[in-house]
Amino acid sequence: MWPLLALSGWLWFLVLYKAAWLLRVRREELDPSQAVACLLGRAAPAPAGPRGAALAHFLGQPGRGPRSDRRLWQAAVRRQGPDLWRHLDTILVLAAVAPLLGLLGTVTGMIQTFHVIADFGTGNAQAMAAGIRQALITTETGLLVAIPGLFAGYVLRRQVRKLQQGLHGFAQAVARWLRSREEAAC
Repeated sequence: MWPLLALSGWLWFLVLYKAAWLLRVRREELDPSQAVACLLGRAAPAPAGPRGAALAHFLGQPGRGPRSDRRLWQAAVRRQGPDLWRHLDTILVLAAVAPLLGLLGTVTGMIQTFHVIADFGTGNAQAMAAGIRQALITTETGLLVAIPGLFAGYVLRRQVRKLQQGLHGFAQAVARWLRSREEAAC
């Protein structure tokens, strides 16, 4: 039972952490016009979210020039991918492991029940009930952790996909501006 409670605590800590991160990132998103202002040197980038972090990484690259900017920009945007997906696999794995730990508790409880039957026969109902109780409680706890955990994991994954699509659109808009600047330099 204790491993299930520890797993549940870890799972919900990660869910709340990722949800808070997504809320903060959505509030602090840069739009392409803000990015262009940063690129023109009129404003400093705010690296709060993946867009700002990509812009800050891009601006910090040595050897930038009209011909290499698009390539450096694409590399800066690609670097944001792992941060977007961080902790989601762990959340889904923890939610998937919870019913297995519950099943392990079920097996342990049933083994305990069979030991009682072997030692005392079927006449000691109270001792048998303790093993059956353990089996049922761990199964229930495993499911109570897993079902909402899987739901939360998939909701967070959908939000990350939306964020990734927004980052892709943002990256394309900035790349178009960089391309127009490159063409003007030729």
